[in-house]
Amino acid sequence: MNDAYSDYIRSVRAIPLLTPAEEIHLGTLVQRWKSALNNDAILERRGRRAMQRMIRANLRLVISISLRHQRRIAHLQQDAMDLIQAGNIGLIQAVQRFDPSRGYRFSTYGYWWIQQAVQNHLQEHGHLIRVPNPLLELAARANQMRQQARTAMSTAELAVALEVPPRRLERALAALRVRQLVPLDRDCGHDEGRGTLLDWISDGREPLLPEDYRWLHAQLEQLSRLERQILDLRYFQEQKSSLADVSRETGLSQYKVQRHEQRALAKLRQRVDATDRRH
Repeated sequence: MNDAYSDYIRSVRAIPLLTPAEEIHLGTLVQRWKSALNNDAILERRGRRAMQRMIRANLRLVISISLRHQRRIAHLQQDAMDLIQAGNIGLIQAVQRFDPSRGYRFSTYGYWWIQQAVQNHLQEHGHLIRVPNPLLELAARANQMRQQARTAMSTAELAVALEVPPRRLERALAALRVRQLVPLDRDCGHDEGRGTLLDWISDGREPLLPEDYRWLHAQLEQLSRLERQILDLRYFQEQKSSLADVSRETGLSQYKVQRHEQRALAKLRQRVDATDRRH
């Protein structure tokens, strides 16, 4: 663990937990502010303070959930803080929606939101090759339909049953297989001179840039300068930067960096989905 991560863990552990009574009181203040019909400055100020206190008091819950998933991203050499930041977004959503009048503890309610946020982050970044969620969901539905069918179903029959174009279904099923691919830079062994898989299968020629990558670069040029800078630091460098690194580089808070990153990725996904629908 790096020093920044260790310092964060120590600082969070120093924050006192809330008593059940404090939890109910603060949660009630947040709900009063969120459900208010008029813009009451005093009510808003109290609600924001209560929300911040609930968030701070439950940061260790995010750490606990994130640690259970860290082994899934160890092979990607991601900063552990990235996973925690994703969980913190789920925590914020949980605090805003928590209704103490229903009688359950916040840790029970917040657990689902944090877990969901962490899993979504892993879905986006937990594999060497990212596959859009809609394609994975479509492939899962197709495989489930195949398992439940009494007779074997072709891809064309599945596409008709699922009411999707056959080409899109084929792409979704291929996406599942892509996630099982072995990275070419994996070490073939510990013996000196063994090298990587790429060393063994490469014919020595430099591959040309596929059309898909030319399309991607064209889409990147349409993003703002700040969005391109953040994506470049986060994904396109040999040594990928953490949110903390990008924050220092750009002078923005980690939260704002993550918001810009998510906005830029959303724009690219929309253009990919638009292209898929045309095909």
